[in-house]
Amino acid sequence: MQFNDVATNKARLVAYCEPEIKEKLERLAESRLRSLSNLIESVLVEEVAKAEANGELSSESMDKDK
Repeated sequence: MQFNDVATNKARLVAYCEPEIKEKLERLAESRLRSLSNLIESVLVEEVAKAEANGELSSESMDKDK
């Protein structure tokens, strides 16, 4: 299975979780009128922001070309 024709410039991530967690995330995304991918991205963005705020992660961009 290839995903070369995806209409986005965002990086693709693959993660594994328990089926029960996936089902709950799908329900949460639906209740917030978001896609599962968008919900997960928003959670990840929040976690990175927290890590940067508390000094756990540098806030410097790792991609110097942008």
